[in-house]
Amino acid sequence: MVKRSMIPLYTPIFIIKNFYRELRPGRLRSTMTVAIIVTHESDKKRFPIVLRNASLQTDRVIIVDNASSNSGELKTYCSSVKNCDFIEVGFNSGIGHALNIGVIHALRYNPDWILLLDDDTILLDGSIEKALRSLDSLPRSMREKVMVVSLGSQIGDCSLKRALSGTFSGSLVRAEVFKKIKFRENFFLDQADFDFYSRVWEHGYIALLVDCKLIDHPIGKREWIPVLSKLRGEMLQYEPPWRYYYIVRNSTILLIERRLYIGFYLSQLVRWGLRILFKDGFFAFIKPLALGLFHGLLRMEGYMDKRVFS
Repeated sequence: MVKRSMIPLYTPIFIIKNFYRELRPGRLRSTMTVAIIVTHESDKKRFPIVLRNASLQTDRVIIVDNASSNSGELKTYCSSVKNCDFIEVGFNSGIGHALNIGVIHALRYNPDWILLLDDDTILLDGSIEKALRSLDSLPRSMREKVMVVSLGSQIGDCSLKRALSGTFSGSLVRAEVFKKIKFRENFFLDQADFDFYSRVWEHGYIALLVDCKLIDHPIGKREWIPVLSKLRGEMLQYEPPWRYYYIVRNSTILLIERRLYIGFYLSQLVRWGLRILFKDGFFAFIKPLALGLFHGLLRMEGYMDKRVFS
């Protein structure tokens, strides 16, 4: 790779012009971004918007499908845009495995950044440009250490804040990170994103959050929870017992590995657990809690059939 501080005499004139244009204050240097969207039983109304907005703001979109029953429709959506690749895993491999497959494919395009998206996360207009402009405002010495930029989902002033943890969806990751860090596959679902962020910091890198609404990302479905919803006066986010098992098990493993703070760990268990307790009853709550704690303490990872909790 040619260093920016050196321009060979044989460099074509248009490259020299672009080089000095990149140095001009207030301008973003040209970057290539590839988006990875992991799909599984995607919403027929929402997903076309997710794909369209991603294709307009990135150079390439890679759909990695985890055995959706409507995979044929997803292929059709993909072929409707010019910069989309479709990969079928063949089974529901979980988020980590699907992302690792997507990264391998994405790196073939030699991107600067890789954007991670769920199949229900909508990029708002100009989101990536705003995020990179915010990053570009930092001193170069700090900017070069920033390897993850998390696109905010709440209204704010777009200031940059330290992100010790974050969700996969909406994470803009420098491609070079994947030379050292891979996604944790055996978690299957929940908490794999917290594991990834902790490893980013562990390697001496920086992860930042752009604190304003750049994506529309619903977390969990909202339902009326007896007692709790009445106290709050609104429907609350809810995850079913089988998802609670993964939250308990995987966060327990992260706590043992010192990748999760005890306060956040307890708040997760209480927050999601109480909602299951009041909605589904004591046994629907205690089974995933007990099994999750048991498997977590033994560091037993992998897939658990959701029918166990039905």
